[in-house]
Amino acid sequence: MLRKIYEKAEKLLANRLLALIILIVVLYCVLIGRVFVLQIVEGQSHKNDFTYKVQKTVKTSGTRGNIYDVNGKLLAYNKLVYTVNFQNDNAFQTLAAKNGTSESYEKNKVIYKVIKILERNGDSFINEIPIEYTGSGKFRFTETGSKLKKFKRDVFGIGNSTDLSKSEKELRDKQLNATAEQVFEYLRNGTLGSAGTGKMFDIDKSYSKKDALKIMSVRYSAFLSRYSQYMKVTIANEINNRSIAEIKERSSELPGIDIDTKSIRVYNKSEAMSHVIGYTGTVNTDELETYNKGKKEEDKDYYSSDETVGKAGVEKQFENYLHGDSGSKTLVVNNVGKIIDTTKTVKSGTGNNITLSIDSELQEYVYNLLEKKIAGIVLSKLTSSDSAGNDRENIMIPIKKVYYSFIGNSVIDLENLNGDKATSYEKKMYRKIQTLEDQAINVSKNLVLKDTKAYKDQSEEKQAYASYVYSLLSSKKVLISSSIDTTDKTYQKWKNEKISLSEFLRYAVNKEWIDISSLNISSKYNDTEEIMKALAAYVEDALVDADDFDMTVCEQSIMKGKLSGREVCLLLYEQGVLKKKGDSDYTALKSGSLNSYDFIRRKLKSLQITPGQIGMDPCSGSVVITDSKTGKVKALVSYPGYDSNRLSNGTDSGYYRQLANSASTPLYNQALKHKTAPGSTFKPVSALAGLNEKVITTSTVINCTGLYDKITPPAKCWKYPDRHGARTVSTAIEASCNYFFYEVGYRLGDKSGSYSSKEGLKYLEKYATQLGLNKQSGIELDESSPQVSDETSVRSAIGQGRNSFTPSQIANYVTTLSNSGTVYDLSIMDKITDDNGKTVKKYGVKKVRQLHYDTTYWNAVHTGMRGVVSGKDSSVSSIFQGMKVKLAGKTGTAQENKKRPNHALFISYGPYEKPEITTTVVIPFGYTSSNAAATAKDIYEYYFANDKTKKTLEKNNKSVTETSVGTAGD
Repeated sequence: MLRKIYEKAEKLLANRLLALIILIVVLYCVLIGRVFVLQIVEGQSHKNDFTYKVQKTVKTSGTRGNIYDVNGKLLAYNKLVYTVNFQNDNAFQTLAAKNGTSESYEKNKVIYKVIKILERNGDSFINEIPIEYTGSGKFRFTETGSKLKKFKRDVFGIGNSTDLSKSEKELRDKQLNATAEQVFEYLRNGTLGSAGTGKMFDIDKSYSKKDALKIMSVRYSAFLSRYSQYMKVTIANEINNRSIAEIKERSSELPGIDIDTKSIRVYNKSEAMSHVIGYTGTVNTDELETYNKGKKEEDKDYYSSDETVGKAGVEKQFENYLHGDSGSKTLVVNNVGKIIDTTKTVKSGTGNNITLSIDSELQEYVYNLLEKKIAGIVLSKLTSSDSAGNDRENIMIPIKKVYYSFIGNSVIDLENLNGDKATSYEKKMYRKIQTLEDQAINVSKNLVLKDTKAYKDQSEEKQAYASYVYSLLSSKKVLISSSIDTTDKTYQKWKNEKISLSEFLRYAVNKEWIDISSLNISSKYNDTEEIMKALAAYVEDALVDADDFDMTVCEQSIMKGKLSGREVCLLLYEQGVLKKKGDSDYTALKSGSLNSYDFIRRKLKSLQITPGQIGMDPCSGSVVITDSKTGKVKALVSYPGYDSNRLSNGTDSGYYRQLANSASTPLYNQALKHKTAPGSTFKPVSALAGLNEKVITTSTVINCTGLYDKITPPAKCWKYPDRHGARTVSTAIEASCNYFFYEVGYRLGDKSGSYSSKEGLKYLEKYATQLGLNKQSGIELDESSPQVSDETSVRSAIGQGRNSFTPSQIANYVTTLSNSGTVYDLSIMDKITDDNGKTVKKYGVKKVRQLHYDTTYWNAVHTGMRGVVSGKDSSVSSIFQGMKVKLAGKTGTAQENKKRPNHALFISYGPYEKPEITTTVVIPFGYTSSNAAATAKDIYEYYFANDKTKKTLEKNNKSVTETSVGTAGD
């Protein structure tokens, strides 16, 4: 029996197929058993431990290099702070699936929690989105111009494609012209988006508009780096210990959020140095494209989307040197996007350090001095009268215009008078302004519907509202400007102010210049009266929604006394522009014992209110100080400046909006960008041109009769109807005699025997070019291009015509004058060094050419310029009496606008015998060159003073003396 069983088994085993089947069955049973153990017995344990591991390499930013002044004083450096970061990773997908919500919903919930933690602990979050929600319940942009346009392009994903359908073009136009509220709604839920946009950030309606905007600002930062899934976005800088503790404690409910350290940029002497140093900010898409052109992602100098880059000044111009090489981290990330390990770290680098030729102590003193001098001019021109007067050389500043300037320049923010943090007084003023606005809207409706009085016969208030309505209808394309026949008699009457707004608009309706499709009219057939009623209703709604109509209302209300100066001035305290604590003027103003006119004068004298805030002529200026022997710039001052610390590390949107809206243009570099006619500072060019071309000699005498009649119309000397009499080139420079240099310009054009203005201009351009005036200065920052006049050689010879130069270019030219013919490219740079102190690049003297003019020609010009400072025929010599250092200079007064004061210029160098420095002062609309000369005089006193005297001068630089405006003769 056993033998039979054995034989059968042996036979079966000999069958290979059967053996294979048995083996498979055994293995299958083992597999089933193992699966049972893994899923049933050990399932929960494995579920808890399961990780789907992915490696991802992310960039880490390098450390930015420092910036120093010529004496090694630190101007820009990095400070290590704690930050809150948001990571747009996969963690939210898991939460959404678990909770039955959307990924956006979970992101928004976490971000909102973090924002509330930060606010509760006194910290703020970074807001990169240029939209704010005001206390009056309106959205508004905080940027303007090209920056705003670029923001809209980025938000809506608008490229440069021209191959668009009609509907796509219409949508693109709507997107580019979208209001702040429309952009907000697009980012909130996708409204106005292109096909496939989706719901964008899908911020739930349960969040208020204000909270939704906060969430949106964080989401927008992540949106900009959306192609880098594991890239962290910094949402708050320099947070305090309370925020750190709470966020760490609640980390389990805050996925995607972590605490880290980061270097932020800090600036010393920020305001005085702002236009030289500039500021930093997060890189934008255009900058990314520029900096990464031709680079690969693994390159050390590759920029990531959250990189900090220079936005202005040296920070921008020398970005490639200051930027530290990136490092990297190789991360292990699990299936929910959580970083569970770092397997490799490549240390980031440190950028190069920059040393400037600027003396920051001198720079700061000159900045404060310039502010003080401009404030003195403003004080001398303030008047309690409502009229500025008709004398162009003595235009006054009505105090009511000053009151309004605080509103017009956004020093007082009307829109936030009703904000969450508004005081009871602010809310009271908000209600009053709303009442005034309602009244103004009713007046405006009446101007549209039935007012028949001609525009020129209306009050200034009604003229202002009529003009506003006309501009509003044109900008909204309700009044179709392109359809208007500008030769039409009725239109001409309107332009000449001979008919009322209502009469013009009725006529425009009949001529079909009004697009009635924009109006709320139900029938296709309407008479003029129905259309006018609809137009008035449209105007009413548009004025309610208009962002700036309340400013027009306030301006007119202040001028009419409906809104008092006292009420406006008290708002300066309520909005934190001035501090109540310890200020006796506040108590006196509030009680009425101090009137608002005297209040403004006091605050201007103490510089608690500045010309930059007022923004009325004059409110800006520049000073350039150079080394005569090298062309190195010792001070490059542009007033007003700005606080770079408030623009770096996440823009202070309210502050930026105030800067952008200010009439004093604090974001504009006056020294490098503001072009002006040089006025009489150009006369040394004409003198050297005349001498070298032999049309005059150093002893040539020209008799000034006051009226130069060789050209038509005749040209007047500034002395007219008086005269200067007989003048040589040196005494003509001293007295700044226009007649003498008119004749030089004429003779230059008459060298061939027949006068040609074109020929004269050719010679003026030749010598302006030789002297270094007809080129950019060489300063290593962005600068406007110069222009030598190309019309009328006679008037161009005194610096008028179309001559137009920046202060930096004028400074380059006076440097050439000071050293008798060595032309430099100016420079603000000393050296660039690496982190170990090794010199990477040294900026030496940049000599362009040496002019070999006859020494007697140079001496004639120097003698004349010395006479400007010390001669009896100079209009400014009295200013320099008592100076221990001998100086030489030249005044300049340039007219730009007959309704505004002249520009004030003064060029100079000293000491006279062996010049060390040159000083160029330009005060736009500064009335007369004596104001610029007085500023230069104080600069020289400080520069050549000992340390003890400098301390005294710095102390005295904080109070203002009313300027006594001198002779406007040159």
